[in-house]
Amino acid sequence: MLHKCLAGLACMFALVFTASAQPRTNAAARDVTVLGFTLHYLEAGRGAPVVLLHGLGGDGSRWAPNIDPLAKDFHVFALDQIGFGQSDKPLANYHTGMLSEFLVGFLKAVGVQKASLVGNSMGAGVALYTAAKHAQVVDRIVLADGGGFRSPAAGAPAPPTPEALHRRQIQNSVTREETREFFRVLFHNKDLVTDRLVEDQLAMRLRSAFAITKMQEAGDRGRLTESQVKGVKAPTLVIWGKYDELTAGTCRRSRKPTSSIA
Repeated sequence: MLHKCLAGLACMFALVFTASAQPRTNAAARDVTVLGFTLHYLEAGRGAPVVLLHGLGGDGSRWAPNIDPLAKDFHVFALDQIGFGQSDKPLANYHTGMLSEFLVGFLKAVGVQKASLVGNSMGAGVALYTAAKHAQVVDRIVLADGGGFRSPAAGAPAPPTPEALHRRQIQNSVTREETREFFRVLFHNKDLVTDRLVEDQLAMRLRSAFAITKMQEAGDRGRLTESQVKGVKAPTLVIWGKYDELTAGTCRRSRKPTSSIA
C-alpha cells in the first residue's frame, strides 16, 4: 500500500513546479527545536510517516499540491530544511551531511522512529544520504529528479545545471530575468514560467541565499560514492522527467535490487 501510494507521486509531482501561484494546503504550520535551532514544517494526516524534502532554493511549501492528497493515507511532514524557508539560518558550512543530521534530529523531535523520505533535487540527495548513513530511521525513499548524479557522455558538453545558475544568481546580482532564465532551463514547457511564478520563486530563493551559496561551495562534500548508493537497503523509487537532461544519470546510477524507476 505504501509503495503504491508513494508511486502516485510520479503523477502528482509536476504540480509542485507548475502552479502559477503559491498553492494552498490544509496542513498545520509548526515549529520545533532541533540541535538548538528552530525548524519550520507543515504537518497533515495520519498513518505511516512520510517526510517531504525540497530542493535547492525551495522550502516545504513547494509540496503544497501533494500534501493534502498524501495526507489521506499518510502522516505527512513537509520540512523547511535548516537554512531554508522559515527555518533558522545559522552561519555554517552547509553540506548534505549537515542537512541529514538535522533531518534525523527532526524525526526524533517530532517522535517519529522511522519514516519514508521523498526528496526532490537537493532533497533527494539528503534522502539518499540519510538512507545510507542513518538506515535505522528510513523505511523507503523516493528520489525525484535527484541532484548530484548527472553523468554526461564522455566528451559531450554538459548542459547548464541549476547549480551553476544558482551560483551565478546568488554571487552576482539576482534579477527577475535571471530567475526566469533559471526556470526556463528547468521547465520543458516554457509557457509554465509565468510572472507570478518568477516573483514567488525569486523571493523564496533570496530568503535562503546564504545556504544556497554554501551548498554550492560544498561541492561533492557529503555526496555518496556509487558503491555507497548501491549499498542502500531501503526500497527506492526513482522519478525523473522525460525531458530532463540535467539529472537523467540518477536512473543509471540507482539500479539496485531494492530500486524501481518511474
